[in-house]
Amino acid sequence: MKRKIILLVAIATGIFSSCSDDNDTDQEFTKAYVTLQGSDKIAVIDVDRAKLIAEVDVNFINTGDRPHYVVIDEIHRNWYVTLISSGYVCKFDLDTDELLDSIFIGSQPALMDIDRENQILYVSRFMPMPSMGMEGSESQLVHKINASTMTILGTVDVGASSPHGIALSRDGTTLWVASNEASHFFAIETTRFGESDYQPQNFRLGSDVPYNYEINDNTYNALELVLSQTGSELFVSCSGTGQVRIFDTSNGDSLKYYSTGMMPWHIAVSNDDKYLYTTNRMSNNVVQTNLTNGVAKTFTAEDLVMPHGLALTADNSKLVVSSSMGDVLYIVDTESMTMTGMILLMNSSMDMDNMHMPTGVAIIQD
Repeated sequence: MKRKIILLVAIATGIFSSCSDDNDTDQEFTKAYVTLQGSDKIAVIDVDRAKLIAEVDVNFINTGDRPHYVVIDEIHRNWYVTLISSGYVCKFDLDTDELLDSIFIGSQPALMDIDRENQILYVSRFMPMPSMGMEGSESQLVHKINASTMTILGTVDVGASSPHGIALSRDGTTLWVASNEASHFFAIETTRFGESDYQPQNFRLGSDVPYNYEINDNTYNALELVLSQTGSELFVSCSGTGQVRIFDTSNGDSLKYYSTGMMPWHIAVSNDDKYLYTTNRMSNNVVQTNLTNGVAKTFTAEDLVMPHGLALTADNSKLVVSSSMGDVLYIVDTESMTMTGMILLMNSSMDMDNMHMPTGVAIIQD
């Protein structure tokens, strides 16, 4: 199949080249940070030009740190990345991309959300790592971190295995967390981190799962949470059932669900709450769902293999999508759901042992 490529950046040796000289640094542009889990790097992308402009080495302990997820604090000009293999959360300067600080929190820090006004970072812990001597309850923890000093302010044990998806309410008072194994999600009061006897309120992802959240039924396998712009609805990608389920944040009641594809992974909602976007890991596609009438549009491409992360530009006009096993980043026009740009990361020999494996995506207008 002939690819429609607006711009292709090829790294023939498997190592990134730096940005080209024709980029006007004085002009405002949309920038994306993408974690490259297979090569311990962060790709920095000019989304408007579909161009690789920098790469940041996050090889922290030289044993395969596996950067997984990234969030940006535009107010204090920092960005943060979780290293799932080495157990660190690292803080970088947004203007220089230099490492500022880090904190070791333990086995597999996964997703994050941030209270930018108060510089509070929340981090979920996905699963234990027996090889590092970390077992049992450590796979049930969520941490509250002072992002200014990179110190832990408190921890909550949700009581369910593998908390992964995480979303902070608009007012910063409630942290929503979903268990990947127990088919429950939780509402954590952010002022109660550190209370040893605190158990957050829990809700079932479906009526067909046990009330006991300590049972790993592995039915829904929730991956990511996002809130509507109004904050009244919580969207949960359920990789086990091929659905994105929507809940009322005032009471946890189920409102509706959309079947999006096989193994929905990361999700995004447009800032007008009109469209839902889903990467479907085993369908090898990205689906746009109209939240008004349910009509779906699909983006597919030759090298869109096990798509992982995605993020919307501020004007909702473009998506940046990571193809974790295709080693490609796609820029997608949201009106037509067609490709407008492509950045190929795979080396020319297609060496599967040296893949970059792009995962998490975060966007800033800079």
